[in-house]
Amino acid sequence: MVNPASGPFIFDTSAESWLGRNGTPEVTQWLQTYLGLHRMSVSAVTVIERIRGYSLLWRRAAVESQDRIEIARIAYLDQLGVVLPVDSAVAVVAGEIMSLIPEPPTPPRRTHRMAESRQDRLSRWRFDSTIAATALVAAMPLIHNNAADFEAIRSAIETSPQRFPKLGPLQLIRCTLLG
Repeated sequence: MVNPASGPFIFDTSAESWLGRNGTPEVTQWLQTYLGLHRMSVSAVTVIERIRGYSLLWRRAAVESQDRIEIARIAYLDQLGVVLPVDSAVAVVAGEIMSLIPEPPTPPRRTHRMAESRQDRLSRWRFDSTIAATALVAAMPLIHNNAADFEAIRSAIETSPQRFPKLGPLQLIRCTLLG
């Protein structure tokens, strides 16, 4: 189990979703302890992904469900903690990561009963690369629920450390280690 006091951490979009769905007492206690010590930190890219998700749900929802989705979107924005920007340093590191792994290392996902399009898959991959770059530049461990993509990024960085001077390794923590 990861000690909440060893934070702060950056939470990937997949980690935020996992925490929202996982209501076990151990994970709930871990999160309460963590939030008692630190503010939740995310990349600006995570905010983009979450707002895109709410907007897509809203557009596809029946009219009677749209208010509930909008309330959830506003609640998410109201509770945002630290949002780390995509500045020039993050952009440079993200570009290096994308050049090392130009294609997504994982196959398309199935979401909402549809196969992920190539465009969506590339967008997801670029978002994950930028979130990893944010964690590297901030020198913060990244909590995620997306091992295949983030482990590929960590491996690429470890095999080309000269492209990431003074940044150290990408520190990854899987959600299953919380609680």
